Amino acid sequence: MEKRYYRKTRSVSEGRNQKLELKSNKSIFILLALATLFVLIPTVFTPLHSDDFIYVLHNDQWSNLVWRYFNWSGRIVADSFSLVVLQLPKFLTSLIQSLIWTGLIFLITTLPGIVNQKFKFHKLHFIIIFMLYWVDNPNLGQTSFWTVGFANYLFTNFLILAYFTFLFYLRDRKLNSLSMVGLIILATLAGNSNENTSIVIVLLTMVMLLIEKNKKIFLIALPFTILGTLSLLLSPGQSVRLENPSFQVAREQAMFERMWNYFSTSLFIETFKSFVWLFAIFVLVSFIYLIQKKTIQKRNIIYSIIFFFAAILSNAAFGGSYVFPVALRSLNGALILFLISLSFYIDDLIFDKKVIWQNGITYLILLLLIPFSFGYCYATKSVYTLSRQFKIRENTITNANRNNPKVVYIPNFFVGKLYNPSDSIDMYQGRVGQYARVEPTVSIKEFDKNFSFDYGNKKLVNKRQFPLNRDFGNDIQLKAINILPDTRDLNKYGINMVFDNDLNKKYDSNRYKLFIHVFWKREANSSIQMYNADTSLHNQLSVDGKYIFSSPIGNIRLKDISTIKTGIYDTKTRNNLNETVVNINDK
Repeated sequence: MEKRYYRKTRSVSEGRNQKLELKSNKSIFILLALATLFVLIPTVFTPLHSDDFIYVLHNDQWSNLVWRYFNWSGRIVADSFSLVVLQLPKFLTSLIQSLIWTGLIFLITTLPGIVNQKFKFHKLHFIIIFMLYWVDNPNLGQTSFWTVGFANYLFTNFLILAYFTFLFYLRDRKLNSLSMVGLIILATLAGNSNENTSIVIVLLTMVMLLIEKNKKIFLIALPFTILGTLSLLLSPGQSVRLENPSFQVAREQAMFERMWNYFSTSLFIETFKSFVWLFAIFVLVSFIYLIQKKTIQKRNIIYSIIFFFAAILSNAAFGGSYVFPVALRSLNGALILFLISLSFYIDDLIFDKKVIWQNGITYLILLLLIPFSFGYCYATKSVYTLSRQFKIRENTITNANRNNPKVVYIPNFFVGKLYNPSDSIDMYQGRVGQYARVEPTVSIKEFDKNFSFDYGNKKLVNKRQFPLNRDFGNDIQLKAINILPDTRDLNKYGINMVFDNDLNKKYDSNRYKLFIHVFWKREANSSIQMYNADTSLHNQLSVDGKYIFSSPIGNIRLKDISTIKTGIYDTKTRNNLNETVVNINDK
Protein backbone atom coordinates (compact mmCIF):
# COMPACT_ATOMS: atom_id res chain seq x y z
CA MET A 1 0.00 0.00 0.00
CA GLU A 2 2.79 2.40 0.96
CA LYS A 3 4.76 1.53 -2.19
CA ARG A 4 1.69 2.14 -4.36
CA TYR A 5 1.11 5.50 -2.67
CA TYR A 6 4.79 6.43 -3.10
CA ARG A 7 4.71 5.54 -6.80
CA LYS A 8 1.51 7.53 -7.30
CA THR A 9 2.93 10.55 -5.46
CA ARG A 10 6.17 10.29 -7.41
CA SER A 11 4.38 10.10 -10.77
CA VAL A 12 2.22 13.13 -9.87
CA SER A 13 5.34 15.05 -8.83
CA GLU A 14 7.16 14.11 -12.04
CA GLY A 15 4.14 15.11 -14.11
CA ARG A 16 3.97 18.46 -12.34
CA ASN A 17 7.70 19.04 -12.91
CA GLN A 18 7.35 18.18 -16.59
CA LYS A 19 4.49 20.67 -16.95
CA LEU A 20 6.51 23.35 -15.17
CA GLU A 21 9.53 22.64 -17.36
CA LEU A 22 7.38 22.75 -20.50
CA LYS A 23 5.83 26.02 -19.36
CA SER A 24 9.28 27.45 -18.60
CA ASN A 25 10.65 26.39 -21.99
CA LYS A 26 7.63 27.93 -23.69
CA SER A 27 8.14 31.25 -21.89
CA ILE A 28 11.85 31.22 -22.80
CA PHE A 29 10.98 30.61 -26.45
CA ILE A 30 8.47 33.49 -26.41
CA LEU A 31 11.06 35.82 -24.83
CA LEU A 32 13.70 34.94 -27.41
CA ALA A 33 11.17 35.30 -30.23
CA LEU A 34 10.13 38.73 -28.97
CA ALA A 35 13.77 39.81 -28.67
CA THR A 36 14.39 38.67 -32.25
CA LEU A 37 11.32 40.59 -33.42
CA PHE A 38 12.44 43.72 -31.56
CA VAL A 39 15.75 43.57 -33.40
CA LEU A 40 14.26 42.57 -36.75
CA ILE A 41 12.03 45.66 -37.01
CA PRO A 42 14.83 48.25 -37.21
CA THR A 43 17.27 46.03 -39.12
CA VAL A 44 14.79 45.24 -41.89
CA PHE A 45 14.28 48.97 -42.51
CA THR A 46 17.98 49.89 -42.45
CA PRO A 47 18.91 50.91 -46.01
CA LEU A 48 22.07 49.87 -47.81
CA HIS A 49 24.92 52.24 -47.09
CA SER A 50 28.69 52.60 -46.95
CA ASP A 51 30.56 49.33 -47.69
CA ASP A 52 27.30 47.39 -48.18
CA PHE A 53 27.36 48.43 -51.83
CA ILE A 54 30.75 46.76 -52.35
CA TYR A 55 29.38 43.32 -51.47
CA VAL A 56 25.93 43.78 -53.01
CA LEU A 57 27.41 44.79 -56.37
CA HIS A 58 30.10 42.09 -56.11
CA ASN A 59 31.67 43.18 -59.37
CA ASP A 60 35.16 44.44 -58.62
CA GLN A 61 38.28 43.66 -56.63
CA TRP A 62 36.91 45.16 -53.41
CA SER A 63 34.39 42.33 -53.11
CA ASN A 64 37.04 39.73 -53.97
CA LEU A 65 38.00 38.13 -50.64
CA VAL A 66 41.44 37.04 -51.82
CA TRP A 67 42.25 40.52 -53.15
CA ARG A 68 41.04 42.15 -49.92
CA TYR A 69 43.17 39.80 -47.80
CA PHE A 70 46.32 40.64 -49.75
CA ASN A 71 45.61 44.34 -50.28
CA TRP A 72 43.37 45.70 -47.53
CA SER A 73 42.40 43.68 -44.46
CA GLY A 74 42.94 40.34 -42.75
CA ARG A 75 39.35 40.13 -41.50
CA ILE A 76 38.53 36.95 -43.41
CA VAL A 77 35.59 36.02 -41.17
CA ALA A 78 33.83 39.39 -41.30
CA ASP A 79 34.45 39.89 -45.03
CA SER A 80 33.16 36.40 -45.87
CA PHE A 81 30.02 36.90 -43.80
CA SER A 82 29.37 40.28 -45.46
CA LEU A 83 29.73 38.84 -48.95
CA VAL A 84 27.42 35.88 -48.26
CA VAL A 85 24.54 37.64 -46.48
CA LEU A 86 24.46 40.63 -48.82
CA GLN A 87 23.70 38.31 -51.74
CA LEU A 88 20.50 37.26 -49.96
CA PRO A 89 17.08 38.98 -50.01
CA LYS A 90 16.91 41.91 -47.59
CA PHE A 91 14.41 40.28 -45.22
CA LEU A 92 16.46 37.09 -44.95
CA THR A 93 19.63 39.11 -44.28
CA SER A 94 17.83 41.05 -41.53
CA LEU A 95 16.42 37.85 -40.02
CA ILE A 96 19.90 36.29 -39.86
CA GLN A 97 21.22 39.45 -38.19
CA SER A 98 18.37 39.40 -35.67
CA LEU A 99 18.86 35.74 -34.77
CA ILE A 100 22.61 36.22 -34.29
CA TRP A 101 22.02 39.39 -32.22
CA THR A 102 19.59 37.51 -29.95
CA GLY A 103 21.98 34.55 -29.85
CA LEU A 104 24.80 36.82 -28.70
CA ILE A 105 22.76 38.10 -25.74
CA PHE A 106 21.62 34.55 -24.96
CA LEU A 107 25.22 33.30 -24.82
CA ILE A 108 26.32 36.20 -22.60
CA THR A 109 23.45 35.37 -20.25
CA THR A 110 24.11 31.64 -20.10
CA LEU A 111 27.94 31.62 -20.06
CA PRO A 112 28.21 31.82 -16.23
CA GLY A 113 25.85 28.85 -15.95
CA ILE A 114 27.96 26.84 -18.41
CA VAL A 115 31.14 27.71 -16.48
CA ASN A 116 29.48 26.70 -13.18
CA GLN A 117 27.77 23.65 -14.73
CA LYS A 118 24.31 24.90 -13.73
CA PHE A 119 22.92 25.11 -17.28
CA LYS A 120 20.10 27.42 -16.24
CA PHE A 121 18.56 30.36 -18.07
CA HIS A 122 16.97 33.29 -16.27
CA LYS A 123 14.67 35.52 -18.29
CA LEU A 124 15.29 38.68 -16.25
CA HIS A 125 19.03 38.18 -16.62
CA PHE A 126 18.55 38.11 -20.41
CA ILE A 127 16.40 41.26 -20.37
CA ILE A 128 19.02 43.24 -18.43
CA ILE A 129 21.84 42.27 -20.81
CA PHE A 130 19.62 42.86 -23.86
CA MET A 131 18.72 46.40 -22.79
CA LEU A 132 22.26 47.25 -21.69
CA TYR A 133 23.67 46.21 -25.05
CA TRP A 134 21.29 48.70 -26.65
CA VAL A 135 21.59 51.70 -24.32
CA ASP A 136 25.36 51.52 -23.76
CA ASN A 137 26.39 50.60 -27.28
CA PRO A 138 29.12 53.04 -28.36
CA ASN A 139 27.84 53.06 -31.96
CA LEU A 140 24.64 51.06 -32.30
CA GLY A 141 23.88 52.00 -35.90
CA GLN A 142 27.29 51.05 -37.25
CA THR A 143 27.88 47.92 -35.14
CA SER A 144 24.43 46.36 -35.26
CA PHE A 145 22.17 47.82 -37.99
CA TRP A 146 24.71 48.30 -40.77
CA THR A 147 25.26 44.86 -42.33
CA VAL A 148 29.01 45.19 -42.93
CA GLY A 149 29.43 46.78 -39.49
CA PHE A 150 27.37 43.93 -38.02
CA ALA A 151 29.72 41.43 -39.66
CA ASN A 152 32.80 43.16 -38.25
CA TYR A 153 31.63 43.96 -34.74
CA LEU A 154 28.59 41.90 -33.72
CA PHE A 155 28.98 38.67 -35.66
CA THR A 156 32.64 38.32 -34.68
CA ASN A 157 31.72 38.87 -31.03
CA PHE A 158 29.03 36.22 -31.38
CA LEU A 159 31.72 33.79 -32.55
CA ILE A 160 33.87 34.75 -29.55
CA LEU A 161 30.97 33.94 -27.20
CA ALA A 162 30.28 30.71 -29.05
CA TYR A 163 33.96 29.79 -28.64
CA PHE A 164 34.02 30.42 -24.88
CA THR A 165 30.67 28.69 -24.35
CA PHE A 166 31.77 25.59 -26.27
CA LEU A 167 35.16 25.65 -24.56
CA PHE A 168 33.64 25.45 -21.08
CA TYR A 169 30.95 23.02 -22.21
CA LEU A 170 33.70 20.59 -23.26
CA ARG A 171 35.88 21.29 -20.22
CA ASP A 172 34.70 18.33 -18.13
CA ARG A 173 33.59 16.09 -20.97
CA LYS A 174 35.29 13.43 -22.99
CA LEU A 175 36.35 14.80 -26.35
CA ASN A 176 35.32 13.10 -29.57
CA SER A 177 36.54 13.90 -33.07
CA LEU A 178 33.47 16.02 -33.92
CA SER A 179 33.86 18.14 -30.77
CA MET A 180 37.55 18.56 -31.49
CA VAL A 181 36.89 19.82 -35.02
CA GLY A 182 34.17 22.19 -33.77
CA LEU A 183 36.48 23.62 -31.10
CA ILE A 184 39.36 24.11 -33.55
CA ILE A 185 37.10 25.94 -36.01
CA LEU A 186 35.58 28.21 -33.34
CA ALA A 187 38.98 28.98 -31.79
CA THR A 188 40.40 29.99 -35.18
CA LEU A 189 37.36 32.08 -36.09
CA ALA A 190 37.38 33.82 -32.69
CA GLY A 191 41.05 34.67 -33.18
CA ASN A 192 40.28 36.27 -36.55
CA SER A 193 37.67 38.63 -35.06
CA ASN A 194 39.18 42.12 -35.17
CA GLU A 195 42.48 43.70 -34.30
CA ASN A 196 42.01 44.53 -30.61
CA THR A 197 39.76 41.68 -29.42
CA SER A 198 41.82 38.99 -31.17
CA ILE A 199 44.77 39.69 -28.88
CA VAL A 200 42.49 39.63 -25.84
CA ILE A 201 41.00 36.26 -26.85
CA VAL A 202 44.48 34.72 -26.87
CA LEU A 203 45.31 36.22 -23.46
CA LEU A 204 41.97 35.11 -21.98
CA THR A 205 42.55 31.55 -23.17
CA MET A 206 46.02 31.61 -21.56
CA VAL A 207 44.58 32.87 -18.25
CA MET A 208 41.91 30.15 -18.31
CA LEU A 209 44.63 27.58 -18.97
CA LEU A 210 46.41 28.75 -15.81
CA ILE A 211 43.42 28.83 -13.45
CA GLU A 212 41.35 25.84 -14.61
CA LYS A 213 42.15 22.36 -13.28
CA ASN A 214 41.29 20.52 -16.49
CA LYS A 215 43.85 22.07 -18.81
CA LYS A 216 43.61 19.74 -21.79
CA ILE A 217 40.79 21.54 -23.59
CA PHE A 218 42.49 24.93 -23.16
CA LEU A 219 45.81 23.54 -24.41
CA ILE A 220 44.05 22.37 -27.56
CA ALA A 221 42.24 25.68 -28.14
CA LEU A 222 45.12 28.09 -27.45
CA PRO A 223 47.27 27.47 -30.55
CA PHE A 224 44.27 27.89 -32.83
CA THR A 225 43.28 31.23 -31.27
CA ILE A 226 46.89 32.29 -31.91
CA LEU A 227 46.62 31.03 -35.50
CA GLY A 228 43.44 33.04 -36.06
CA THR A 229 45.01 36.15 -34.54
CA LEU A 230 48.16 35.88 -36.65
CA SER A 231 46.11 35.34 -39.81
CA LEU A 232 44.50 38.70 -39.05
CA LEU A 233 47.36 40.82 -37.73
CA LEU A 234 50.04 39.54 -40.12
CA SER A 235 47.91 39.53 -43.25
CA PRO A 236 49.59 41.11 -46.31
CA GLY A 237 46.63 43.46 -46.62
CA GLN A 238 47.40 45.08 -43.27
CA SER A 239 50.87 46.10 -44.47
CA VAL A 240 49.62 47.32 -47.85
CA ARG A 241 46.88 49.35 -46.19
CA LEU A 242 49.36 51.10 -43.91
CA GLU A 243 51.25 52.33 -46.96
CA ASN A 244 48.31 54.62 -47.67
CA PRO A 245 49.40 58.32 -47.44
CA SER A 246 46.75 58.98 -44.78
CA PHE A 247 48.78 56.80 -42.36
CA GLN A 248 52.16 58.37 -43.16
CA VAL A 249 52.46 60.54 -40.04
CA ALA A 250 51.44 57.73 -37.67
CA ARG A 251 53.56 55.23 -39.60
CA GLU A 252 56.67 57.34 -39.07
CA GLN A 253 56.07 57.43 -35.31
CA ALA A 254 57.58 54.79 -33.07
CA MET A 255 55.23 52.42 -31.24
CA PHE A 256 56.23 53.99 -27.91
CA GLU A 257 55.38 57.47 -29.20
CA ARG A 258 51.92 56.39 -30.38
CA MET A 259 51.23 54.65 -27.08
CA TRP A 260 52.48 57.65 -25.11
CA ASN A 261 50.16 59.94 -27.07
CA TYR A 262 47.27 57.57 -26.39
CA PHE A 263 47.72 57.01 -22.66
CA SER A 264 49.11 60.42 -21.67
CA THR A 265 46.04 62.23 -23.01
CA SER A 266 42.31 61.74 -22.56
CA LEU A 267 42.10 59.48 -25.64
CA PHE A 268 42.21 56.27 -23.60
CA ILE A 269 39.76 57.43 -20.91
CA GLU A 270 37.31 58.67 -23.54
CA THR A 271 36.92 55.13 -24.88
CA PHE A 272 34.91 54.30 -21.74
CA LYS A 273 32.53 57.26 -21.88
CA SER A 274 29.85 55.21 -23.62
CA PHE A 275 29.53 52.72 -20.77
CA VAL A 276 27.92 54.96 -18.14
CA TRP A 277 24.81 52.83 -17.64
CA LEU A 278 26.86 49.64 -17.45
CA PHE A 279 29.12 51.02 -14.73
CA ALA A 280 26.05 52.32 -12.88
CA ILE A 281 24.55 48.81 -12.90
CA PHE A 282 27.81 47.41 -11.50
CA VAL A 283 27.55 49.88 -8.61
CA LEU A 284 23.85 49.15 -7.97
CA VAL A 285 24.44 45.39 -7.96
CA SER A 286 27.31 45.89 -5.51
CA PHE A 287 24.91 47.69 -3.16
CA ILE A 288 22.50 44.76 -3.37
CA TYR A 289 25.30 42.35 -2.44
CA LEU A 290 26.25 44.63 0.44
CA ILE A 291 22.69 44.89 1.76
CA GLN A 292 22.15 41.15 1.52
CA LYS A 293 25.56 40.41 3.02
CA LYS A 294 25.82 37.77 0.34
CA THR A 295 29.12 36.25 -0.74
CA ILE A 296 29.75 35.80 -4.44
CA GLN A 297 30.94 32.41 -5.63
CA LYS A 298 34.70 32.42 -5.99
CA ARG A 299 34.57 31.29 -9.62
CA ASN A 300 32.05 34.00 -10.53
CA ILE A 301 34.00 36.84 -8.95
CA ILE A 302 37.24 35.60 -10.55
CA TYR A 303 35.76 35.48 -14.03
CA SER A 304 33.94 38.75 -13.54
CA ILE A 305 37.25 40.44 -12.71
CA ILE A 306 39.05 38.68 -15.57
CA PHE A 307 36.53 39.80 -18.20
CA PHE A 308 36.34 43.29 -16.70
CA PHE A 309 40.08 43.78 -17.13
CA ALA A 310 39.91 42.09 -20.54
CA ALA A 311 37.48 44.84 -21.60
CA ILE A 312 39.89 47.52 -20.38
CA LEU A 313 42.75 45.75 -22.16
CA SER A 314 40.82 45.60 -25.44
CA ASN A 315 40.56 49.40 -25.41
CA ALA A 316 44.17 49.75 -24.25
CA ALA A 317 45.23 47.75 -27.32
CA PHE A 318 44.29 50.76 -29.45
CA GLY A 319 47.44 52.42 -28.12
CA GLY A 320 49.29 50.74 -30.96
CA SER A 321 46.79 51.95 -33.54
CA TYR A 322 47.65 54.24 -36.42
CA VAL A 323 44.35 56.14 -36.20
CA PHE A 324 43.24 58.43 -33.36
CA PRO A 325 40.74 59.04 -31.94
CA VAL A 326 39.45 55.48 -31.88
CA ALA A 327 36.36 54.89 -34.04
CA LEU A 328 33.37 54.43 -31.74
CA ARG A 329 32.26 51.23 -33.47
CA SER A 330 35.61 49.63 -32.58
CA LEU A 331 34.65 49.84 -28.90
CA ASN A 332 31.93 47.21 -29.30
CA GLY A 333 34.37 44.48 -28.24
CA ALA A 334 34.92 46.17 -24.88
CA LEU A 335 31.16 46.47 -24.41
CA ILE A 336 30.72 42.71 -24.93
CA LEU A 337 33.50 41.88 -22.47
CA PHE A 338 32.02 44.25 -19.87
CA LEU A 339 28.62 42.60 -20.34
CA ILE A 340 30.17 39.16 -19.80
CA SER A 341 31.80 40.49 -16.63
CA LEU A 342 28.45 41.82 -15.41
CA SER A 343 26.78 38.53 -16.31
CA PHE A 344 29.13 36.67 -13.96
CA TYR A 345 28.73 39.37 -11.32
CA ILE A 346 24.95 39.09 -11.11
CA ASP A 347 24.81 35.31 -11.55
CA ASP A 348 24.68 34.62 -7.80
CA LEU A 349 21.92 37.16 -7.29
CA ILE A 350 19.79 36.32 -10.27
CA PHE A 351 18.75 32.93 -8.87
CA ASP A 352 18.41 34.16 -5.29
CA LYS A 353 14.82 33.89 -4.06
CA LYS A 354 15.11 36.61 -1.43
CA VAL A 355 12.48 39.30 -1.77
CA ILE A 356 15.00 42.15 -1.70
CA TRP A 357 16.73 40.88 -4.84
CA GLN A 358 13.46 40.19 -6.63
CA ASN A 359 12.49 43.80 -5.95
CA GLY A 360 16.00 44.94 -6.81
CA ILE A 361 16.05 43.31 -10.23
CA THR A 362 12.58 44.66 -10.99
CA TYR A 363 13.69 48.20 -10.22
CA LEU A 364 16.85 47.62 -12.23
CA ILE A 365 14.83 46.64 -15.30
CA LEU A 366 12.43 49.55 -14.84
CA LEU A 367 15.40 51.91 -14.61
CA LEU A 368 16.93 50.57 -17.84
CA LEU A 369 13.55 50.58 -19.54
CA ILE A 370 13.55 54.40 -19.64
CA PRO A 371 16.64 54.93 -21.83
CA PHE A 372 15.94 51.72 -23.75
CA SER A 373 12.42 52.83 -24.71
CA PHE A 374 13.62 56.23 -25.94
CA GLY A 375 16.63 54.74 -27.70
CA TYR A 376 14.64 51.97 -29.38
CA CYS A 377 11.80 54.19 -30.58
CA TYR A 378 14.05 56.94 -31.92
CA ALA A 379 16.50 54.56 -33.61
CA THR A 380 13.72 52.50 -35.21
CA LYS A 381 11.95 55.60 -36.46
CA SER A 382 15.24 56.93 -37.80
CA VAL A 383 16.07 53.87 -39.94
CA TYR A 384 12.46 53.70 -41.13
CA THR A 385 12.61 57.30 -42.37
CA LEU A 386 16.05 56.67 -43.87
CA SER A 387 14.68 53.71 -45.84
CA ARG A 388 12.04 55.97 -47.43
CA GLN A 389 14.63 58.65 -48.11
CA PHE A 390 16.90 56.06 -49.72
CA LYS A 391 14.18 55.24 -52.27
CA ILE A 392 13.71 58.94 -53.05
CA ARG A 393 17.45 59.40 -53.54
CA GLU A 394 17.60 56.32 -55.77
CA ASN A 395 14.65 57.59 -57.85
CA THR A 396 16.31 61.00 -58.12
CA ILE A 397 19.45 59.41 -59.57
CA THR A 398 17.49 57.15 -61.93
CA ASN A 399 15.31 60.00 -63.26
CA ALA A 400 18.23 62.39 -63.68
CA ASN A 401 20.30 59.76 -65.45
CA ARG A 402 17.84 59.70 -68.37
CA ASN A 403 19.17 63.09 -69.46
CA ASN A 404 22.81 61.90 -69.53
CA PRO A 405 24.05 64.39 -66.91
CA LYS A 406 27.63 64.85 -65.79
CA VAL A 407 26.54 65.45 -62.20
CA VAL A 408 23.47 64.29 -60.26
CA TYR A 409 22.58 66.07 -57.02
CA ILE A 410 20.78 64.18 -54.27
CA PRO A 411 19.59 65.31 -50.82
CA ASN A 412 21.52 64.47 -47.67
CA PHE A 413 20.02 61.90 -45.35
CA PHE A 414 17.87 63.38 -42.59
CA VAL A 415 18.58 61.10 -39.62
CA GLY A 416 16.02 62.63 -37.28
CA LYS A 417 16.00 62.61 -33.51
CA LEU A 418 18.10 60.01 -31.69
CA TYR A 419 18.55 59.25 -27.99
CA ASN A 420 22.29 58.89 -28.62
CA PRO A 421 23.75 60.59 -31.71
CA SER A 422 26.01 57.55 -32.14
CA ASP A 423 22.93 55.36 -32.74
CA SER A 424 22.96 56.65 -36.32
CA ILE A 425 24.05 54.55 -39.27
CA ASP A 426 27.02 55.63 -41.39
CA MET A 427 26.08 58.41 -43.83
CA TYR A 428 28.71 57.49 -46.43
CA GLN A 429 27.13 56.59 -49.79
CA GLY A 430 30.19 56.25 -52.02
CA ARG A 431 28.79 53.69 -54.49
CA VAL A 432 25.13 54.64 -54.57
CA GLY A 433 25.50 55.77 -58.20
CA GLN A 434 26.92 52.43 -59.24
CA TYR A 435 24.08 50.72 -57.36
CA ALA A 436 21.57 52.85 -59.30
CA ARG A 437 23.33 51.76 -62.52
CA VAL A 438 24.59 55.11 -63.73
CA GLU A 439 27.72 55.41 -65.81
CA PRO A 440 31.00 55.67 -63.87
CA THR A 441 31.58 59.06 -65.50
CA VAL A 442 28.49 60.48 -63.77
CA SER A 443 29.33 62.14 -60.46
CA ILE A 444 26.86 61.80 -57.57
CA LYS A 445 26.98 64.78 -55.23
CA GLU A 446 24.98 65.53 -52.12
CA PHE A 447 23.33 68.90 -51.58
CA ASP A 448 25.63 71.50 -50.07
CA LYS A 449 22.89 72.29 -47.51
CA ASN A 450 21.31 69.69 -45.29
CA PHE A 451 17.58 69.24 -45.66
CA SER A 452 16.06 70.22 -42.33
CA PHE A 453 13.08 67.86 -42.41
CA ASP A 454 12.20 64.25 -43.18
CA TYR A 455 11.49 64.37 -46.90
CA GLY A 456 10.42 60.72 -46.80
CA ASN A 457 7.38 61.77 -44.75
CA LYS A 458 4.53 62.48 -47.19
CA LYS A 459 2.64 64.55 -44.63
CA LEU A 460 5.56 66.95 -44.36
CA VAL A 461 6.15 66.93 -48.12
CA ASN A 462 2.50 67.83 -48.77
CA LYS A 463 2.26 70.26 -45.87
CA ARG A 464 1.08 73.78 -46.79
CA GLN A 465 1.61 75.79 -43.64
CA PHE A 466 1.42 79.02 -45.63
CA PRO A 467 -0.36 78.26 -48.94
CA LEU A 468 0.64 80.62 -51.73
CA ASN A 469 0.36 81.17 -55.48
CA ARG A 470 3.20 83.59 -56.08
CA ASP A 471 4.51 83.99 -59.62
CA PHE A 472 8.19 83.11 -59.93
CA GLY A 473 8.36 83.67 -63.68
CA ASN A 474 8.75 81.09 -66.44
CA ASP A 475 5.44 79.39 -65.51
CA ILE A 476 6.66 78.65 -61.99
CA GLN A 477 4.49 79.17 -58.92
CA LEU A 478 5.64 79.31 -55.31
CA LYS A 479 2.91 77.13 -53.79
CA ALA A 480 3.81 77.13 -50.10
CA ILE A 481 6.26 78.08 -47.38
CA ASN A 482 6.72 75.87 -44.32
CA ILE A 483 8.63 76.60 -41.12
CA LEU A 484 9.38 73.24 -39.51
CA PRO A 485 11.33 72.20 -36.41
CA ASP A 486 14.59 70.41 -37.10
CA THR A 487 14.13 67.37 -34.85
CA ARG A 488 17.86 66.58 -34.94
CA ASP A 489 18.63 69.54 -32.66
CA LEU A 490 16.81 71.28 -29.86
CA ASN A 491 15.41 74.70 -30.77
CA LYS A 492 16.52 74.51 -34.41
CA TYR A 493 14.28 75.17 -37.40
CA GLY A 494 14.28 75.06 -41.18
CA ILE A 495 12.38 76.80 -43.97
CA ASN A 496 10.90 74.91 -46.93
CA MET A 497 9.96 76.49 -50.25
CA VAL A 498 7.52 74.42 -52.32
CA PHE A 499 7.20 75.01 -56.09
CA ASP A 500 5.03 73.46 -58.80
CA ASN A 501 7.72 73.30 -61.47
CA ASP A 502 11.38 72.44 -61.96
CA LEU A 503 13.48 75.57 -61.42
CA ASN A 504 16.54 73.91 -62.94
CA LYS A 505 14.76 73.63 -66.29
CA LYS A 506 13.96 77.33 -66.28
CA TYR A 507 17.11 78.78 -64.75
CA ASP A 508 20.78 77.97 -65.17
CA SER A 509 21.74 76.55 -61.78
CA ASN A 510 25.36 77.61 -62.28
CA ARG A 511 24.34 81.26 -62.68
CA TYR A 512 21.19 81.66 -60.59
CA LYS A 513 20.32 80.75 -57.02
CA LEU A 514 17.28 80.94 -54.77
CA PHE A 515 17.54 83.76 -52.26
CA ILE A 516 15.60 83.45 -49.00
CA HIS A 517 15.82 86.33 -46.54
CA VAL A 518 14.06 85.78 -43.24
CA PHE A 519 13.25 88.94 -41.25
CA TRP A 520 12.69 88.28 -37.59
CA LYS A 521 12.56 89.86 -34.17
CA ARG A 522 12.20 88.77 -30.57
CA GLU A 523 11.05 90.80 -27.62
CA ALA A 524 14.62 90.94 -26.37
CA ASN A 525 15.81 92.41 -29.68
CA SER A 526 15.46 96.13 -30.33
CA SER A 527 15.28 95.85 -34.12
CA ILE A 528 14.35 93.48 -36.90
CA GLN A 529 17.19 91.25 -38.08
CA MET A 530 17.70 89.45 -41.38
CA TYR A 531 18.78 85.81 -41.67
CA ASN A 532 20.26 84.75 -45.01
CA ALA A 533 18.97 81.29 -45.95
CA ASP A 534 19.99 81.43 -49.62
CA THR A 535 20.47 78.10 -51.33
CA SER A 536 21.77 76.75 -54.63
CA LEU A 537 19.32 75.62 -57.31
CA HIS A 538 21.22 72.33 -57.22
CA ASN A 539 19.57 71.74 -53.83
CA GLN A 540 16.16 71.10 -55.36
CA LEU A 541 14.32 67.90 -54.43
CA SER A 542 11.62 66.52 -56.70
CA VAL A 543 9.11 64.38 -54.83
CA ASP A 544 5.38 63.73 -55.32
CA GLY A 545 5.19 66.28 -58.14
CA LYS A 546 6.60 69.03 -55.95
CA TYR A 547 9.94 70.80 -56.14
CA ILE A 548 11.23 71.59 -52.68
CA PHE A 549 14.12 73.61 -51.31
CA SER A 550 15.02 73.36 -47.63
CA SER A 551 17.37 75.59 -45.68
CA PRO A 552 18.22 75.74 -41.96
CA ILE A 553 17.40 79.01 -40.16
CA GLY A 554 19.01 78.35 -36.79
CA ASN A 555 16.90 79.00 -33.70
CA ILE A 556 14.43 81.35 -35.40
CA ARG A 557 10.91 80.26 -34.48
CA LEU A 558 7.79 80.78 -36.55
CA LYS A 559 6.43 83.36 -34.12
CA ASP A 560 9.69 85.35 -34.39
CA ILE A 561 9.33 85.84 -38.17
CA SER A 562 7.65 88.94 -39.57
CA THR A 563 8.35 88.66 -43.30
CA ILE A 564 10.16 86.44 -45.79
CA LYS A 565 11.64 87.90 -48.96
CA THR A 566 12.44 85.39 -51.67
CA GLY A 567 13.20 85.19 -55.38
CA ILE A 568 15.85 84.30 -57.94
CA TYR A 569 19.26 85.94 -57.66
CA ASP A 570 21.43 86.44 -60.75
CA THR A 571 25.03 85.99 -59.59
CA LYS A 572 26.33 87.50 -62.84
CA THR A 573 24.39 90.79 -62.84
CA ARG A 574 23.84 90.72 -59.04
CA ASN A 575 20.16 91.49 -59.47
CA ASN A 576 17.10 89.95 -57.87
CA LEU A 577 14.52 88.45 -60.24
CA ASN A 578 10.84 87.72 -59.50
CA GLU A 579 11.16 89.02 -55.96
CA THR A 580 8.22 88.30 -53.67
CA VAL A 581 7.53 89.22 -50.04
CA VAL A 582 5.45 87.06 -47.74
CA ASN A 583 4.11 88.72 -44.60
CA ILE A 584 3.91 85.94 -42.04
CA ASN A 585 1.83 88.00 -39.61
CA ASP A 586 -0.89 88.33 -42.25
CA LYS A 587 -1.24 84.59 -42.68
